[in-house]
Amino acid sequence: MIEIDDSDRKILRCIQENPDITMRELGDATGMSHSPCWRRLQRLKELGVVGDKSFHIYPEAVGYEIRVLCFVRIAEHKRDQLQAFETAVQNVPEILQCYSLSGEYDYVLHVIARSVRDYEDTVKNALVELPNVQSINTSFTLKTVKDSRVVPV
Repeated sequence: MIEIDDSDRKILRCIQENPDITMRELGDATGMSHSPCWRRLQRLKELGVVGDKSFHIYPEAVGYEIRVLCFVRIAEHKRDQLQAFETAVQNVPEILQCYSLSGEYDYVLHVIARSVRDYEDTVKNALVELPNVQSINTSFTLKTVKDSRVVPV
């Protein structure tokens, strides 16, 4: 675990609440001058605590009405087979997230589609073509109840 202090936590809370905050504003909000804030933020980036800034695009706003959770079983649990699957997942743009799981399934994929037919095409042309897939169990989401990326620090 990476050691962070109260000042680091203040910075992290501020940039999560307002990713477009300037260094001067960040310094004011945290009670530090902007130079120490900048150095601390750079350190947090170098340590992998903070990633690059990006904008969140709502899939529904750009035509992706369907969100699907695909629970995947892998046929063989050899390291190279698992790595091949994980590498191939990176090349399917409709897969927004992929998590390795414990329990009944090996992975869960968060997939978006414009329609049920579009999802069917993604299954036929991409998901079943992923290496080492034994089975896929699909659950269509009905509504988003919570969609947060804010980490409590």
